Amino acid sequence: MKPFPLLFSVVLFIASCNQAGSMRAPQPGDSVDIVRLLKDVYRWHDKNQASLSDFFIIVKDSFQVGVNYDSLNRTLGALRQTDYFSSEFIDNYKTLADEINNKLTKANPRLLNEINFDFQDADPWTGFQDSEPFYWNKFTITDFTTAADSASLKWKIQSAGWTSEPYTVKFSFEKGKWRVAYLEGFDLKKF
Repeated sequence: MKPFPLLFSVVLFIASCNQAGSMRAPQPGDSVDIVRLLKDVYRWHDKNQASLSDFFIIVKDSFQVGVNYDSLNRTLGALRQTDYFSSEFIDNYKTLADEINNKLTKANPRLLNEINFDFQDADPWTGFQDSEPFYWNKFTITDFTTAADSASLKWKIQSAGWTSEPYTVKFSFEKGKWRVAYLEGFDLKKF
């Protein structure tokens, strides 16, 4: 037996094993891509928050009776269209809406049209109660970690004598690019 065909077969076998079980290794530019994505997401949110509503609540006779699913479907469509969000984030967003709707439709006594959920008190995208112009340009990022196909960080801003609370964001590498997989304000455990 000639050594060349055997060597070629071994190399081919190793290459096919590496392809089948290959994991993406962290890349030098990942942190830049992730921070750029983070800023793009917040620019997008700032531009569209007036036309898109997170969990628009239907109110009848001063009582909250459920989530407006027409509004929710428009928002879900817009989230998908951006190509910024992972399938995990989109699925969690929909699950969160269903949980809120379930709480409202089964509430006994009915919930008055007042603050009952965190997203009605503060912006779930930031945790802010007031607006802060161009806040994405003021991020201080801490606790940045990255792996082959996931990353996480915390951001906060300092402005006019106050500092925001740290806000956790997680990312996943999906379909060839980084996407937002988790925003702290949309954590199902907090509702």
